[in-house]
Amino acid sequence: MSADVVVIGSGLAGSAAARSIAKDGHRVTVLERFEKAHVRGSSHGAERVFRLTYDDPAYIQLGLEALSGWALLSKESGAPLLHQVGMLDYGDAGVLATLEQLCASNGVELQRISERDASQRWGGIKFDSDVLLQPVGGWIAADLALKAFADSAKSNGAVFHYDSPVLSIAKVRSGGWSVETQGGTLSADAVVVTTAGWTHELIGDVIDERFEVPPITVTTEVVAYFERRDASLWPSFCHHLEPEIYGLPSPDGLVKIAEHGSGAETHPDERSFDPNSATIQRLEDYARDWLPGITPTALRSATCLYAATPTDDIFIERSGSLILGVGLGGHGFKFGPAVGDRIASLVAEALAEASQ
Repeated sequence: MSADVVVIGSGLAGSAAARSIAKDGHRVTVLERFEKAHVRGSSHGAERVFRLTYDDPAYIQLGLEALSGWALLSKESGAPLLHQVGMLDYGDAGVLATLEQLCASNGVELQRISERDASQRWGGIKFDSDVLLQPVGGWIAADLALKAFADSAKSNGAVFHYDSPVLSIAKVRSGGWSVETQGGTLSADAVVVTTAGWTHELIGDVIDERFEVPPITVTTEVVAYFERRDASLWPSFCHHLEPEIYGLPSPDGLVKIAEHGSGAETHPDERSFDPNSATIQRLEDYARDWLPGITPTALRSATCLYAATPTDDIFIERSGSLILGVGLGGHGFKFGPAVGDRIASLVAEALAEASQ
């Protein structure tokens, strides 16, 4: 079997990349080691925050690229994927000042609202500072979005193989790649690796020593869901404490809250699916102290994996015709359409280079 491009991993980065690459007219095969829509990585779940408030202009620009991409994917799929209920940032004054300055210099609208006015407008949240409102922010219907990426990729000719773990990848003399799976060997002109915490085990020695791939740390994070006291509309929010607490509405009418990046380090094959009880207790305590609009006893909880680089930066780079898209776990879902396009751009470079 052969393909122009083999994409390894069908999570957010892999499915978004497959869509963009297939739209460019290339033959794409996606290999996923687990079942369709599995829960072992970082891409499952019903909702993710969408925001442009970053302390790095590169991510503000990436978010702006993604914003138009979400609109296109929603139109293509026929389902609303980005719900712009607003995004609130509050807490540490220094953080707010930085976010405000960078958003202003990058053309992103923010509204500064006094603590008093914010409390009147969003009575379900207790504030300790002025609030930065980002009108285009909100939440993404994550499971629907992941399906939309895959469906679009398939409609453009991409082929997905689930329960198909990759055993090895190797460079061949012709300049292409040999990808060995349990079901056979595929040849490809380019390979895209989007395997998060499994990446270093997979790429092994095939990477050029001059190509520095950052280490990826995997942590098990806990999220909890709480019942609203009334039917008022909730925004997404980030309370800039230590650790940061974020929250957002869920499609079933609950409010999801979590600590950002406080989980214990693990290996993706050894992670626990049982939420840490101490973390749930901290989230319930936070809800009791800061979120009067919800009942402070978690109705349910879940775990997910962060797979982050040391700087929390997303790593999208290529070494010849091997392209990596990793480090998204923790904050990358919001950038999905832009991540897919950037990976596809590197694939186009690699294929053009190989044809010379």
